[in-house]
Amino acid sequence: MITKLNNQDNFNKYRYLLVDNLVALNSINPLSHDSLVDQFGEDKLFGEQKLTQVLRTDLDYDPSICPTLIKLAEPNEFLDSPILGDISEQAEIECFWSKRYICAYIVSPLKPSILAKQLITIGNNIAKILQQPYYPFFEPFRMQFLQEVASNEDSAWLKSQFAQIENYYYPSIHAGQFIHFTADSELETQDRWSHHYCQRLKHFKMIRTLVKAWANNRTQFDDQKSLPLHNQVILHSTQLVEQAYQLGLTEATDILFWGLNGLRYQTAFTQHPNVLEQIAKARKEPGTFSKHVIDAQIQLESPSLSIYE
Repeated sequence: MITKLNNQDNFNKYRYLLVDNLVALNSINPLSHDSLVDQFGEDKLFGEQKLTQVLRTDLDYDPSICPTLIKLAEPNEFLDSPILGDISEQAEIECFWSKRYICAYIVSPLKPSILAKQLITIGNNIAKILQQPYYPFFEPFRMQFLQEVASNEDSAWLKSQFAQIENYYYPSIHAGQFIHFTADSELETQDRWSHHYCQRLKHFKMIRTLVKAWANNRTQFDDQKSLPLHNQVILHSTQLVEQAYQLGLTEATDILFWGLNGLRYQTAFTQHPNVLEQIAKARKEPGTFSKHVIDAQIQLESPSLSIYE
């Protein structure tokens, strides 16, 4: 990230780190709030500080739990700080946490106080459309979900909201590696996200649960141990969760069983006649899908490993 944050496109702008204080790190962690105050805290009556609270509209009753915008470098200032290594390590540790502390690197010409307000404006604009609080940049998984599952037009719509943000890098589920949020700026943007994407958002929590469960459990299988997590696992999980609902599965345990086996065996499971026969039983008695499949003694084979290459 040092190279990216100091490249020609970013060097003449502010470079920030955004962290979410809804996650509390141990005080001895070099990235904890106390450590950041010790390292960057400034007692200024006037001017821009290095630590700026982002007063989320839904959390501004308690600024201590609101996110913090950390000014890492000013325009034309070379960024070379040991903290970048700490950020990468923390991003890797928490890559499957439901709520993550490391949210993003942000590159912008805006000063801290102005950028903090702009982030809230973006979130509030989205919240008005969805009719619920929604701040995707404080939840990296939501950003990755958007970039991998939404249409190009949907990504372009969010990009249009980022008018004052030159570059945005968020930590991925792949060992916390940072992804550059991009979108086709030449596309004609709509005035909101598409109905299809908003429908997919309704199953977001279940999709995230499936991705996390698969990532944590797959290495127990011999055919998965040597494989990296598939780079389309979020898209595949989304499709499997949607299939489960379409088939009439409503219980979370049934949906997860369908999804986990779908990720492991793929169509060998999802199109197996004997597997599909058990779904009718699970619809009548939610929560029993796994029992029926196991009792049926269905033989399944993992697909060729070549699909992951």
